[in-house]
Amino acid sequence: MTIRSDSYGSTTEVLAFTRHLMDGQTTFNSTTRPTNTEVEKFIDRASGALNVALNNWGMTTPVTNTTAKLFLDEWVVSKVTEHVELTQRGVGYSEAEGSRYIGFRNLHQAAHDFVKTNALGMKRLGVGISAQLNQGMTFTGLDAQDDRADPDDTSLEQPLFARRLFDNNNDEDDDQ
Repeated sequence: MTIRSDSYGSTTEVLAFTRHLMDGQTTFNSTTRPTNTEVEKFIDRASGALNVALNNWGMTTPVTNTTAKLFLDEWVVSKVTEHVELTQRGVGYSEAEGSRYIGFRNLHQAAHDFVKTNALGMKRLGVGISAQLNQGMTFTGLDAQDDRADPDDTSLEQPLFARRLFDNNNDEDDDQ
């Protein structure tokens, strides 16, 4: 198996953080725990969650901007390193220090939060935009429904209520 072309990071980068788990092996392979195939799958899954979040924020994936790609590589490698650590024996599943519980936090939410926090910076770096965030929005704030170009077009959805429909105030009440 190989890492997908739209993934970020590499097994070599993960190895740099997990060398202490290799029991004398120099690379991930079929005898290591986790195996090379498993680490590649971890990379693909973390990258997939990140690509979905990037698309959710209107960015084109995979990201090819070299600076932004380094940033995304770092996020994926750190998440995959957590997963590799989870393949080893641990303390248990409580919220106590040293617990493995924290490693099972929501990968998808973490990807969304990461992209949300850094979307503007990545866009300013020149990451491609596939969809503007305001896509599908139109101005509908006309003063009166009668001013609209389509107030009587029954083929279009019309507002359920007109503005000030329940406004029972008159000029005398405004003076009070």
